[in-house]
Amino acid sequence: MKLNDNWGFIDESGETVIRPQFTGARDFSEGLARVQIGGDKYGLRDQWGFIDKSGRMVILPKYDEMHGVGETSEGFHDGLAMIEVDWSKGFIDKTGKVVIEPRFEYGTYFIDGLACVSDGESKKWGYINKTGKWAIPPKFDWACLFSEGLAPVTFKGQCEYINKSGDVVLRPDFETSPDCSIVHGHFTEGLSRWRIGDKYGYIDNQGNLKIKARFAMTDDFSEELAYVVINGKYGFIDKTGKLVIKPMYERAENFSGGLARVFTEAGSGYIDKSGEYVWETKR
Repeated sequence: MKLNDNWGFIDESGETVIRPQFTGARDFSEGLARVQIGGDKYGLRDQWGFIDKSGRMVILPKYDEMHGVGETSEGFHDGLAMIEVDWSKGFIDKTGKVVIEPRFEYGTYFIDGLACVSDGESKKWGYINKTGKWAIPPKFDWACLFSEGLAPVTFKGQCEYINKSGDVVLRPDFETSPDCSIVHGHFTEGLSRWRIGDKYGYIDNQGNLKIKARFAMTDDFSEELAYVVINGKYGFIDKTGKLVIKPMYERAENFSGGLARVFTEAGSGYIDKSGEYVWETKR
């Protein structure tokens, strides 16, 4: 939550559990949250560290703002978190010890022992293990993290999925955009979004189209639902493609713990899977 330009944290009932005091904050992951501290309190200029759920700073704020990295990748996953020092990415453990020195240009978090990173010299993407060694050498034009044993990559202009050996195991035969970073998503709950023409639908892990491509935007499934955009508004579908929460929001996030954050012109809040608000704030 944000109050008077400072960020804090609330629980599922909307009660404040960590008062707004941070100039920036990310969601909790594996018990810790990345937060930003200004110069006045700690003598450091807009640096990032990590707090526990009591609000105690457990890793001092000494890391730079992350660049070119999604917010989900900024938390702890598989016991490690990405850091940025002088525009290069590395990884720390929960004690704050640097276990992989910052030397990568971009990256994603670890999952099942692998993280996707881009080599600063070749500009190619590959996968490292938790010691920082290459498990799949950097050869892809673009790549992203593994999910359900598969990872979306771009190789020589092809949008495809690889397994953890680096072998291509799926290349759906649909005419689509050459920019693979916007074409495919991750396999979650057996489905992955896929762009056909200018619309998105969902394929299974055999490359079969399971939900017709009719949405302007979509995301991965989470807790049996995925948000979609129709006529500029966000709603939610189930795994049959049926609209279960009609498009009415300006923006939405995936369900987690039975709730999804949604935004309207009037404010924001959290809804349950019936579309009812459990907590709401007005602008």
